[in-house]
Amino acid sequence: MPTPANVETKLEAKPEAAPASKSTGVKRQNNFDIMRLALASVVIFFHVGYISGAPIFARLPRYFSGHLAVEGFFAISGFLIFASWERCSGLADYWRKRAARILPGYWLATAFCLVISFCYGQFHVAKFLVGNLTFLNFIGGAIPGVFASNPEHGMNGALWTIKIEVMFYVLVPIIVWACRRLHRDTVLWTLFALSIVYRVLMADHNTLALQLPGQLSFFMIGALIHYHVRWFEANGWWLTIGAALLYIAHVATGWFVFRPAGVATLTLSACLLLPIIKGPTRWGDFSYGTYVLHWPVIQLVVAAGLYHTHPWAALVLTVVTVAVGAVLSWFFVEKPALALAHSRRIKTHYPAVTPS
Repeated sequence: MPTPANVETKLEAKPEAAPASKSTGVKRQNNFDIMRLALASVVIFFHVGYISGAPIFARLPRYFSGHLAVEGFFAISGFLIFASWERCSGLADYWRKRAARILPGYWLATAFCLVISFCYGQFHVAKFLVGNLTFLNFIGGAIPGVFASNPEHGMNGALWTIKIEVMFYVLVPIIVWACRRLHRDTVLWTLFALSIVYRVLMADHNTLALQLPGQLSFFMIGALIHYHVRWFEANGWWLTIGAALLYIAHVATGWFVFRPAGVATLTLSACLLLPIIKGPTRWGDFSYGTYVLHWPVIQLVVAAGLYHTHPWAALVLTVVTVAVGAVLSWFFVEKPALALAHSRRIKTHYPAVTPS
């Protein structure tokens, strides 16, 4: 799930001539925004193949892996949320910024689903609303009578990752507290290993395996690269080759143990080591809006019958509509909320965790 903590760096940064943040050593110029947008786009095509019911797109999930994209999001979050903590003046500042980043767009997506339901003449939305406002989307994933004729009935099945992201937010101060009292890297590597053990033990229970403990390994690699970012930038290409070999080993053997370090390192290599690519992100960070709005848009196009009669036109309409929605979400909802949160910022520059 895209959670663009990197936008905080932009809002707080001095002019771009400054090569790095004094507090973190992270370059002002990087590919986090474009990488998140690319991952969000992968999820669109994955879900088109999964929920559209169009035979011509049935193979899209083979080429656009939604699970791989989500794991990349979590790796980026591990890097950026720890960096965000270091730029905060305290716990209240941290939570204000985290709430400003995730809640407005999330509420917009929930409101969009409610509008769809009301247009269908369905007003029994209490269960859906409670489930979404508490991040327990599985409680009320569908609204009776809405999208009933679609192959998939869920209002916004992509939001299951948001509760994991919120739980990461909760964990970061606790992990930092542990790192201050113990050996930092030992704490992070231990959490990484325990996450993999959980994932392996829960291999026969896919839904549970994909929840927080099973995703923490990707987040921890992001955190480790954050705390060793200068070393990573100096040795990153060798690490990238190693990560590629790990991922190949995962594909060849099916062993999950190789996957987290491979996927997370490759994702952050693209963010930190490749030449800078701006693309549409030169105007804003549209990845979060793309992610939280795309599912109901696909469902509307499916309900209109376009994926059955004109599948390619339906795909174009889906992508264009999601893009417009993401732009509107950024400029009129997300960006103003972030600006308000950062207007109360107290400038401090200190490391959250003393280097080991």
